[in-house]
Amino acid sequence: MKRTIVTVAVVALLFLSTLGVSAVLGEMRTVSNTSHDVAAPDVSPCVYCHLPRDPDGDLLWANDPNSGDDFSGLEPLCFSCHDGTVTSTGRYVFDGARPDHVSIPGLRYQDCDRCHDPHEEGYGKFVKLPNGANFCSNCHSRAGPADHPVDVDIRASNIEPVDDQWNPEDGDYSGTRLWNEDGTGPGNYMKCLTCHSPHAGEANTELNTLAFDSTHQELSICQNCHYGWRSEQAGD
Repeated sequence: MKRTIVTVAVVALLFLSTLGVSAVLGEMRTVSNTSHDVAAPDVSPCVYCHLPRDPDGDLLWANDPNSGDDFSGLEPLCFSCHDGTVTSTGRYVFDGARPDHVSIPGLRYQDCDRCHDPHEEGYGKFVKLPNGANFCSNCHSRAGPADHPVDVDIRASNIEPVDDQWNPEDGDYSGTRLWNEDGTGPGNYMKCLTCHSPHAGEANTELNTLAFDSTHQELSICQNCHYGWRSEQAGD
């Protein structure tokens, strides 16, 4: 009887150990072969960002370089590579002169992890939400008939933006990108990210990619596409 109990206990322990390893390796496999896999051969990609911790605690790093200030939480971990010194792309995300999407540093699922999961690249750029260039609609429901429409082929409507480029990685912070129908690449369609960006937007706007100065009716964000509006209003 005692031998049976011991055997069952050993089998259960082995099962739990295997389950734990599978859970860890399951996450590791999603990082492997992505741009976040910076590990040397035969080294786990986990150890560059994580250290062993209490299983109920946050799996982050041993020393938060900005602990206690306004730039704490997950951002220092991301910024340690995305400040332009380690990776040449993405540094504009932390351009202090340009606003980012509102976040609550250090609060789980309200920091960078509100939109990103560094383990998953299924939607591109480690965004964890679907809908391509309309991924804003996962949280924001205003786009549509009650507000400005999206998913419109604007070139089929004989609208041609003055500036349809926007690429902060090349220093271009002004323009309205057009997307393909799926919102995964360039095309003719207006999407949420045509006029807005969660990173590197214009100051004092709703993260617009162009200025919005309503006091002078110089609505650059609108006039980039609707540049004939003021002439029509004036009867020209």
